[in-house]
Amino acid sequence: MGKYFIIILLFFANNNGYVGKFSYTERSKLAWSDFRGKPDMDSSFHASVNTGITYQWSYGKDKGEIELNYQVDSFCYPSLSWVKRGHMSDGLLSHEQLHFDISELHARIMRKRLKEYNAGSNIRRDLNKMYKLVERMRVNMQERYDEETEHSKNREAQKKWVKKVETLMWYYRDFAK
Repeated sequence: MGKYFIIILLFFANNNGYVGKFSYTERSKLAWSDFRGKPDMDSSFHASVNTGITYQWSYGKDKGEIELNYQVDSFCYPSLSWVKRGHMSDGLLSHEQLHFDISELHARIMRKRLKEYNAGSNIRRDLNKMYKLVERMRVNMQERYDEETEHSKNREAQKKWVKKVETLMWYYRDFAK
């Protein structure tokens, strides 16, 4: 009896907003059920998806050659993502989806840069600098996207951004996970 109770409890804990994150590789399409955080009622926005990229790396030497190992992922954080009651629409979900796609795009850019990286004398500094640059690019693109689309209200700008991100994702397709 005790085992079943724990399993059921874990099932409910993992399906009621306590999941920390999921990667783009695990599930690339958002659903309104992914917006589990408490809405910011002071915000003028109707929804907010929280996404980001992470990376890990290590290296070793093989016959004097430096071999860099890395992993880059983009994530959605459901407990930090929210939508206000009564505002769930396909258009708004598409807008939030593109934020997740933009994070994945930058994960691909980071993978490409890591693949092309020639290890120097200070790998840690080089990779931190690389990550900070890609992260700054990601944040800037997210902000431009919201500004130009007026947070999904400008439908023509939204269509242009969808095409732009689709094109860039295609360009970096070889760096999908």
